Amino acid sequence: MALVVETGSGRSDADAFETVAYLDAYHSARGNTTWTGETADKEAAIIRATAWLSESFTWAGHRLKGRSQGLAWPRVGIVDRDGNSVPSSEVPVEVKKALAEAALRELVTPNALVPDYTPSKRLKTAKVGPLQVEYDLSRPDAGANRPILHVVADLIDQFLAGGGGTRVTGEVHR
Repeated sequence: MALVVETGSGRSDADAFETVAYLDAYHSARGNTTWTGETADKEAAIIRATAWLSESFTWAGHRLKGRSQGLAWPRVGIVDRDGNSVPSSEVPVEVKKALAEAALRELVTPNALVPDYTPSKRLKTAKVGPLQVEYDLSRPDAGANRPILHVVADLIDQFLAGGGGTRVTGEVHR
């Protein structure tokens, strides 16, 4: 399997924001020794993490090529937290770093970013003597079962619609 890496042109067939070599260098520089294994496994993790980044967040701006574009990036109308315009021909380095962090989790535990959700597993049972009570203490949606990767959120929040928050983590206002 070969990755189809987004080049900044809004490819319709892209399935990755970066290459295995980029992620190898990123994790090596940080001493992440769990980023190891076969190239095919790394590529699969990159594809899954790229899909998660593309589809799980509400990004500011608009896709460069609209709906025909395969991934959420590149985008038009993006400004970083310092007020600098992000060229519409690039995937920002922060998104690439977020990909590296997400792909690491996917390599270690495949499909960890989008776990299956079984509503029937929400019940908790408490038993004291002959009495037994069942409680439903969880949120009633699949989003409650998705991990929150703060390192990813810290990298990309500047590019999200509404000043941050995602469909995964949400927003809080006072």
